[in-house]
Parts: sequence; C-alpha cells; structure tokens
Amino acid sequence: MKTNKNNKNNMVNMKIIKNKLHSSFYFQGFADKTKYFVLRNADILKFAGTYLFFIGLFVFMYIIFQEHFSFLSSLTASVLSSILGLLGVSHTLDETILHLVGGISLKVIDECTGIYELFVYAGCVMAYPTSSRKKLAGVAFGIPAIFGINMVRLLSLAFVGLWFPSIFSYVHYYLWQVTLILLVVFVMLVWIEKIVKR
Repeated sequence: MKTNKNNKNNMVNMKIIKNKLHSSFYFQGFADKTKYFVLRNADILKFAGTYLFFIGLFVFMYIIFQEHFSFLSSLTASVLSSILGLLGVSHTLDETILHLVGGISLKVIDECTGIYELFVYAGCVMAYPTSSRKKLAGVAFGIPAIFGINMVRLLSLAFVGLWFPSIFSYVHYYLWQVTLILLVVFVMLVWIEKIVKR
C-alpha cells in the first residue's frame, strides 16, 4: 500500500516537474523571441514610442489650454470667408458659421482648423531621428503647409456644398479624411528630402 502511494506521489511530482520545465522552456523561448524582435526592430519601436509620447503630450496640452486655441476656429472661418469673397461666392459669416447663398451652411469647429493634423505631423517630426534644429525647421515648415492644405480642403467642401450638396457628407467624412492623411505623409516626406537629407 505504501509503495503504491509512494509511486503515485512520485508520478505526481514528476508531472509537476515536467510541467514546470515545459513552462520555463516556453517562457524562455517567448522571452528570446521577444528580445530578438525588440533588437531587430529597435529603431521602429523607438520612433513609435517617441511619437506616442509627443502625441500624448500635444493632446494633453491642448486639453488643458483648449480655450487659448478657440481663436483658430474664428480665424479659419474668417480666412475661408475672405477667400470665398474673392472668388465671388455669395455668403454670410456668423461668427464661425458660413451660410452659402443657394447652398448649405458650414460650421467651422476645432476639427476643421487642421490642428489635429498638425499634431500628427509634429509628432512624427519630433520622433524622427535627426537634429533638434532640423526638427524645429520641420515644424516651422509644416505649420503653414498643413494649414494651407486644410484651407484648400475647406474651400473644396464649400464648393461641393454649393454645387453638389448630396455628396457633401461622403466628400467630408471619407474622401478628405483619407486625402488629409496622405497629404500629411507627403509634407513629412518633403521635409525629410529637402531639410533632413540636405
């Protein structure tokens, strides 16, 4: 009886040891693969981590000082109104709302100012491995470029709302969202080619 119990206990202990060894080998293999992945992709992971840090910082600062950025909506609406006036488009401006005669009304909110696209671009620039001087030059280059692109977007939306109001939502929410991402990447590539690599 005791021998059977001892054998059973030994078998249980052997299974526990095997399970522990299997677990430790599995964990060691996982740790080795993770270490290899990190070492192989160190530059990409460093860029991604730094980018996320700056995006978080920019968004945090924006939330805290949001009232100080409220002028951007009014400024964007005023510039858009002036350009539409120069192009002969009849409209009225009510603070941040443009009423197009014969078309729809456009309300300029935070998302319409290009500030979020600028955060994305600036985060990429700050995370890119280059000198601080070139990063500052990149931000200085990107601010007017992205706000200019955004103004073209708003102008096109105004004309779509005036001439083709039925497809306004599609152009606004789908076409221009994808196009803006591509244009931000394009501005980033121009900065790399013209400033970083010079």
